[in-house]
Amino acid sequence: MEKPEEKIEKDVLQSNMGNVKKFFKNKQENKIEIANTPWVTAAVGTELQRLLKEGIIRDGMRVLEIGCSVGIEASFLAKHGMNVTGIDFVPGTIEIAKEYAKLVGADVEYICSDFLEFESDKLEGTFDLIFDQGCFHHFPIADREKYAKKVASLLKREGIFFLRSFSNRMIPSPTNDGPWRISSDDIHDSFYKYFITEHLYLFNNLPLPNPSSYKPQVFWSYLGRKR
Repeated sequence: MEKPEEKIEKDVLQSNMGNVKKFFKNKQENKIEIANTPWVTAAVGTELQRLLKEGIIRDGMRVLEIGCSVGIEASFLAKHGMNVTGIDFVPGTIEIAKEYAKLVGADVEYICSDFLEFESDKLEGTFDLIFDQGCFHHFPIADREKYAKKVASLLKREGIFFLRSFSNRMIPSPTNDGPWRISSDDIHDSFYKYFITEHLYLFNNLPLPNPSSYKPQVFWSYLGRKR
């Protein structure tokens, strides 16, 4: 059962979650240095590389990255023979992603939009893999069902959904403005209707250069296959 203090923290986080878009847009508009944007590591996550090495994801797949940021992982998968689309709602970030793709010679399609709001009817049932390296833990609790349903609608039959998110093993946000610290129950409750869980485990994510409020970087790795 949820403790009273946990409920208070969730209520505060929920009320502030509407500021997420403003937060990221302000970061972009202020042209803040990458060293001060902790979600940009300029490195491909080890768990994504593991899936590639194990052959779970492979060349020829059609892939969608939710919250692609500057496109490091989108370009990585495109260079490994996948047909990749990235989506992010910050225009400046998308422009950087496009420039990065050109720099490394990767062919990636980018969509500048909020994942929950973009017109996706023509893309339903077209992706083999959808992955999220850090968006889900920003969405309000009320949007989790919509998120899961949309991911499932975009995947082919038995398509793969791969999620990495903050875990509740991390230090709570000192400013109560997110991201959420996600529990295994949060993941199960959000996705069990649409996906069969293939794995769910904790791992130490790539270290950050800066804020202590985000350390230690203990993330969930979730892999689900569409029902």
